[in-house]
Parts: sequence; structure tokens; C-alpha cells
Amino acid sequence: MLFTSSSRLFLASFALTWAVSTAEPIWRRDDSCKDVHIFLAKGNNEPYPGRQGKLAGAICYGLDSCDYEDIQYYNPVEADYCASVTEGAQNGLSQVTAYAARCPDAKLVLSGYSQGAQIVGDVLGGGGGVFFNNCTQPVNAALDPTTSPGNKIVAALVFGDTRHVAGQPYNVESGAGATGLFPRSAEQLTTLNRFSSVLRSYCVATDPICAASYGSEDATTHLTYFDVYTDAAAGWVKEMVNKAQEQSSTTTTSTTSSATTQSTTQSITTTINTSNSNTTSSSAVPTSYSSAPFGNSTTNSTSSGVSSSTKATTASLSTSAVASSTASTTSAGAGSTTSSSQTAPATIAPVNGATRAQGYTGVILSVMGFLAFAL
Repeated sequence: MLFTSSSRLFLASFALTWAVSTAEPIWRRDDSCKDVHIFLAKGNNEPYPGRQGKLAGAICYGLDSCDYEDIQYYNPVEADYCASVTEGAQNGLSQVTAYAARCPDAKLVLSGYSQGAQIVGDVLGGGGGVFFNNCTQPVNAALDPTTSPGNKIVAALVFGDTRHVAGQPYNVESGAGATGLFPRSAEQLTTLNRFSSVLRSYCVATDPICAASYGSEDATTHLTYFDVYTDAAAGWVKEMVNKAQEQSSTTTTSTTSSATTQSTTQSITTTINTSNSNTTSSSAVPTSYSSAPFGNSTTNSTSSGVSSSTKATTASLSTSAVASSTASTTSAGAGSTTSSSQTAPATIAPVNGATRAQGYTGVILSVMGFLAFAL
């Protein structure tokens, strides 16, 4: 069904009023770094932040440090569709990269609706293709989930995605098995799916944008995602934030413990080596003290006499000297033999313990006519 341009303007005006009236108070970005930072990509012809303002408010509610920013792009009804998504994808990449560089400890959340959903998908998985009116969007690079800023993204959501692909593990709601107007190519999908563990795509079966393959023309369905799913989506994001926080805490604790263990090992070994270097030339402290496991050292040493300085050095290795030792010393001068059966000092135990620890055309025309304001 085709609609006149006046009908499109009326519907666009209606969409604008609705979007403004449903937006709730939210925390817009300032110059400070936040623990949680949200990027919003609005739908076609929406004002910033559009319908997703409600979602951003719900995510930030109850969090001590949270705000959002809009991915900047020009997308009124009359704008060229491909030019808009190209600008959005480029700016999205730049904005996410800049924030992560400035605030490296922040947990990042991306959310996009309709045309904005396509942009979020392009940021994560790369974009490019032929769309409305046969316009062409050039290919853009994608984020890498293993390096910053990709590895700072703890959650990403898309609603009514124009490029929805059926059967993906992150698809939710009744349109999960449907295909959108412009499904992603296999190559783009492979790249996007590297973020599958932090991604959720909302699509209902009667949405003619993300579920175009089901043949519905119910325009209202595409407009109500944030009236129906805001609480559930915000709850999921908070779960992902908490999960990331727990993983970060575990990693920090493990790293700190490992560093402490290595430092302790190095300190003890250095002490032993220093003590050894202080031994007089007449006798060397048995090397088994620093190498054998505690309680398993038996050393027989032959020296040209045990001087008082050597005894002092040995004492420095253990506050109790050698815990258990029997020694028979012949004090006849040069050539005398010292035999000792020794248990390694208790002070050596941490060395060994520390070492172990390291271990379709009609649908498109209808959509552009009837839903131009909501793409």
C-alpha cells in the first residue's frame, strides 16, 4: 500500500511527538568518566535520544556512575539512507574508540533502534551493502572484541533491526526466526557474531522491518519496543555489567596474588644469594638451602675449615640457624672435614610454596511510506 507525502509528514510528526513525550529523565554525558557509559543510535527521523531515552534511564537507574551519549548522524526522512548509516557507523566507531581511550576502566553499552540498530550492527560487525532506493553503503571496519575498545563493550542491544538474520543465538522474542529487510551477508554475520556473548536482538513477528520475511504490515509493532521491553532489556544490561565487574575483580585479585607471589620468591631468593655472596672464601654455604624442597635436603660438604664468618652467614639464612643438625668438626686446620646432616631451614619453605603457586519491493515501499519516520 502506498501513502501520499502528506501522510508521511503526518506520521513523521506523530512519531516526533511520541518520541519526545515518552522519553524519561536520563543522565547525559559530561566530561567525567563513568563506570557505565551508554551509546545510543536513534531511529530514522527521531530527535536525540529518541525512544531509547527511556531505556537509558532504566539502565542508569540505581547505578552510582552511569550516563549516555548519542551517536551523531543526520537522518531525517529526506536524507539519503546510505549516507546516514555510513555517517552513523563512522561516528559510532570514532566515539566509542575515543571514550574507551579517555576512560579505560568504563564498561560500555551500545543500543540501536531500527536504522540505529543497523548502525550498531555495523559498528560491531562491519557494514556495507545496497539498501533503500538502491543506494550503496561502503564497507566499514568492525571493532575487534579482543582489543580495546571492543573488549570494553559489556552489552549491546538492537531493536527492530533492518538487517536482522534469522536463527542467531542472541535473537529474542517472537521474530527470532524471521529475516529483516536487508539481512547481513555471511561474512558480516561471522564478524558480528564475535560479539554474540554480549549481544541481544529484539524482534517481534509482526514487525515489518526486522521480520519482513513473515510478511506483516503492522506498523505499530515497530514503534512499541520500548513500551514493552524496556524493563527486561535494562535488567539484562545490568546483569551483564555485574558479570563484567565480577570477572574484572577476579582477574585483578589473581594478578595481584601472582605479583605478590613472584615478589616474595624474588625477595627470598635475593636474600639467599646475598647471604651466599657474603660467605668468606674459606667455605661456601650449602646451595641445597635454596634449591631443595623443605625437609628433603641432606648435604655433605667438604671444606678447608669452617670460619666464624661462615657460621654467621649460615645463621642469616635462618633465625634458628639450621633447625636440626649434627656436625662433627675436626679443628686441625687445613684439610679438616666437616660432615653435616641438615634439614632445610623453615625460612626456605615459602620459596618452594611460592614457586608452585605460579603455577522485497512492496514491503520496502510500504515501509518507506508508512514507517519512514521510524526506521
